[in-house]
Amino acid sequence: MGKSNNLSPQTHSVSCLLDSDVIINWLTKEKGSIPYKTLWEAPHKIIKLIEEGKLKGFSTLINLLEIRFVLRRKKNFSEDKIKEDLAKILKLLEIIVPDEVNLLKANNLQDKLPLDPFDAILLAAASAEENIVLVTRDKALISLASKLLEASTPEKFIENTFPCKSF
Repeated sequence: MGKSNNLSPQTHSVSCLLDSDVIINWLTKEKGSIPYKTLWEAPHKIIKLIEEGKLKGFSTLINLLEIRFVLRRKKNFSEDKIKEDLAKILKLLEIIVPDEVNLLKANNLQDKLPLDPFDAILLAAASAEENIVLVTRDKALISLASKLLEASTPEKFIENTFPCKSF
């Protein structure tokens, strides 16, 4: 596994690896193309659970690069706002830095599954962690990832992991 921030995993029974799309939904309070569908609500609930210590959250260095790119180029955030948002992420989530083992595993995964390079690295990093759920909005990635580990949308993750929790 790659390097991470060293947060105590013993206090959490469930961990989630947040894909960049889920983090961007939360940071930008995104709404969907369906009227009144808010894409940010479930990611916000997940972040709240992480803040409360009820859930352990992960992401990867690759995702941070993608988030910075999207906020800068597609969302037109100021550099100060981007730095502020990345600082929030670093404070909340344990960041996995893919190492050579992750990259070799990603190469093997991509050889077997039709994954883009970033998703292959994400899956390799996620599969190195114990009891982790990949949380993403990418339905194709969920389908492929489900062959290796648990994967779901933010809404399904909340529903399945905290069915009685009111927010």
